[in-house]
Amino acid sequence: MNEIFYVASRNTVDSSGGIYGLKTDDSGNISQEFFQELHGVSYMAYSCDRSFLYASCSIEKAGAVAAFRINEDKSLAFLNILPSEGISSCYVIAAPGGKYLYTANYFTSNISEFSLNENGSLKKLERVISFSGSGVHSRQECSHPHYVNFTPDANRLMVIDLGLDEVKLFMFDPENGLIDPGNPAIFDVEPAGSGPRHIVFASSGRMAYLVNEIGNTVSVLSFNGKTFCTLQTISTLPADCSCYSKASAIRLSPDGRFLFASNRGYDSIAVYRVLEDGLLEIADIVNSQGVGPRDINFLPGNKYFAAANEISGNTAFFSYCEKTGKLTFTGKSIDMPGALAIYW
Repeated sequence: MNEIFYVASRNTVDSSGGIYGLKTDDSGNISQEFFQELHGVSYMAYSCDRSFLYASCSIEKAGAVAAFRINEDKSLAFLNILPSEGISSCYVIAAPGGKYLYTANYFTSNISEFSLNENGSLKKLERVISFSGSGVHSRQECSHPHYVNFTPDANRLMVIDLGLDEVKLFMFDPENGLIDPGNPAIFDVEPAGSGPRHIVFASSGRMAYLVNEIGNTVSVLSFNGKTFCTLQTISTLPADCSCYSKASAIRLSPDGRFLFASNRGYDSIAVYRVLEDGLLEIADIVNSQGVGPRDINFLPGNKYFAAANEISGNTAFFSYCEKTGKLTFTGKSIDMPGALAIYW
């Protein structure tokens, strides 16, 4: 399997960086195919037809989104960039239907809605939707949107708010964007102070797994198409861990049998077995082979797995056993400043 995957990298000193185009083969060898400069890059998303790639980034110190056409060799051709009217645009998602795109702006308590041109470029910033309030933890002094994505039926845009312990669900229309943006449905994440960050859905669309950054937990949720119900909350850390840590990324194996969550501080990857009822039990906790694993993901072909270690500036690679869920470090690691996100 020779297929390109992308890793976003950002220097912590001056936010210089960009997107690495890497290739993996069946033996787990990794090669760099290209590098696309992009200031302040943090996350990436395909267009719905996978012809274009969008990346949250920055213009000077302000949040922005950049659009790229994907060439035949999977390298990137820059189209344009627009400001998001937010700070720390940390997540981006292209909407079903191909006409809209959304970003979460962590430090300014808002999300941005962009319209898209038919050629894949950003058309204009249509509106910015702001949130207010606070939570119980010292890091929850205000709203901190950390994630935007669509429910499996594509009818709702989810906004995960680390600052308010909320998942906001906005009704969405592919022709007109968000419906009634001032009145989303709200799911309250418990206990207070959990600090929710990212979510993944099981293939059925009826179960979801929410990683909570501040609480260092995963919430197992049922989903009825409109809202969630908490079924289980399980730690991402060993019972005897006393160090400061914060959970970050969450991934589900392609067959839905194993779940993975990364820990920054206790630099590791928690591996869970998914039981028949969708609940979790811990199977292993694996060293991330670096400091601050901000993102984790499978690689093309699903035989290998990677951890983007932001603080140590490296992406480490693991073999993956689909029968047991076991991750084994391959001994391979690529240095890149502020490795942030792995996407394909």
